[in-house]
Amino acid sequence: MPMQGEKLILGLSALLQLGKRAFAAENENSFGFLVVNETHLMTTYRQAVLWQGSKAEEGKVIAVSGSPEPSNRAPYIAWLTRVFDQISTKQEHLVPLCLTAADIAGEDGTAWEQWLPAHAIWAPLVTGLGEHLGALFLVKSVPWTEPEIKLIGKLADTYANAWKLIKSRSLNQCLWFKIKASFSLRKTRVQIGLLLVFVLAGLLPVQQTVLAPATVVAKDPAPVRSPLDGVVEYFYVQPNQIIKKGDLLFRLDQASLTNKLDVENKIFAAIQEEYRQILKMAVTDTASRVQKGILEKRMEQQAAEINGVQLLLNRIFVPAPRDGLAIFDNPNQWLGKPVLIGEKILDVADPNAVELEIRLPVSDTIVIELGAKVTLYPNIDPLSSQVGTLTRIGYNALEIEGVLSYRLKADFVQKKDPPRIGLRGTAKIQGQQTTLFYYLFRRPLALLRQRVGL
Repeated sequence: MPMQGEKLILGLSALLQLGKRAFAAENENSFGFLVVNETHLMTTYRQAVLWQGSKAEEGKVIAVSGSPEPSNRAPYIAWLTRVFDQISTKQEHLVPLCLTAADIAGEDGTAWEQWLPAHAIWAPLVTGLGEHLGALFLVKSVPWTEPEIKLIGKLADTYANAWKLIKSRSLNQCLWFKIKASFSLRKTRVQIGLLLVFVLAGLLPVQQTVLAPATVVAKDPAPVRSPLDGVVEYFYVQPNQIIKKGDLLFRLDQASLTNKLDVENKIFAAIQEEYRQILKMAVTDTASRVQKGILEKRMEQQAAEINGVQLLLNRIFVPAPRDGLAIFDNPNQWLGKPVLIGEKILDVADPNAVELEIRLPVSDTIVIELGAKVTLYPNIDPLSSQVGTLTRIGYNALEIEGVLSYRLKADFVQKKDPPRIGLRGTAKIQGQQTTLFYYLFRRPLALLRQRVGL
């Protein structure tokens, strides 16, 4: 009796250990291997088989002790499948059932001795909710005892619940992988769709344009230049003043010319006095008559010099060459400044004859043709605009305000109420048609080509 109690305690301990390991199995393959190979910790047997199935579905052998993976084509597995189908069909109770060859009908019962020991036990695997998952089949040469049958029944219940949990976990993982794959596939489709949209959008035709700083300037202004070398002394007009033809604009300093005129007049007076003295002597003296002719020539030459200085004095007053607008900067920048003959001081222009001067940086240059549409957006009124057409494109790039740029000119389409001279803004110049991709990536492509030389 003490021996049986000790075996019972060992059996219960093994039952707890096997149950814990069954619930910890990672998948059904690990669970099947545990069931058929590790159950001997609780009871002895010659062979163990794990069968999956119930009355409502066709069953199959999924694990056999001592065999890594059972094959349905093997004669032994095929015979076991037929035997288990008979047992599951006849099964009407949920407790372990002891079996022998006599319990199997037909040729399969006759072949029992060929494949198995005499005594077997069929332990249905039924969950706590009554779901039939399969059965545990154990065989050995001696009959099964009552304590063994009870322990195997308890172990079968534990195995059933553990198997159900593993199935649910596997199903959840499968669903998660399917959902993840579905999302991944959807994400891939979205990415491909966005890529196609991007490619198609990049092929859309657009009008290529470029922005550049611009200024309204006078068209065909009349430049007013310094008539001679000198110093600007006084301005009679103010910047942007409307003037008439002949109005005085400015004058040069006359001090040097006045002094020169005084000197020339004194020289002429001295020659004239000498001439009067020689004239008295020329009546009786032949040499004086010769000297008289020389002094007359000198008087004529000196008179021409005086006349020339007087003409220069008259030219220091500079009049307007035409009606229009006086265009120049602060007059204080010119007062007292030495100027050379021919140096431009200001412009006189018609305020109604204007054009647009555009400074297009070399880095922003696109293919532009004469007659292209130009739109001016003034800085003082960004919401308004003036439309024009391109009339001139500079051939060489010049450094303008520290930036290497081409100088372009454009005429305004609307001649009435033209913008005032000096108005600054931003000009948008239309170029040739191109694709949206080239329009967006023109500058990066140009920079890349400069760097790599492709």
